[in-house]
Amino acid sequence: MLIEEAKKQIAHLEEYIAKIESYSPKTMEQKAIYRYVQLESVTKVVKELNEEGYRKGKRKLNTVDISEIIKSKPKDEMHELAKKMYLRNKKRSYGSGW
Repeated sequence: MLIEEAKKQIAHLEEYIAKIESYSPKTMEQKAIYRYVQLESVTKVVKELNEEGYRKGKRKLNTVDISEIIKSKPKDEMHELAKKMYLRNKKRSYGSGW
């Protein structure tokens, strides 16, 4: 790896860390987006939010609920980042085959 490439990666990671540390989610949707950026797993996000007592109506959240939140029109920078990660991860999983 060239030094220039390494410096770009470091700058990218520092920017990512700054975004994560400065973001303070207020709503359930923002928490779902924030957690997805950290965990990159819809299933893990659902599990954590359900454990915290979040519900959609009277039922527990499911993966479709979280996926719909992430895929919706981005409302802020964190949401944009989550949506890009989600789409990248979906593209990767479709290409892997079973």
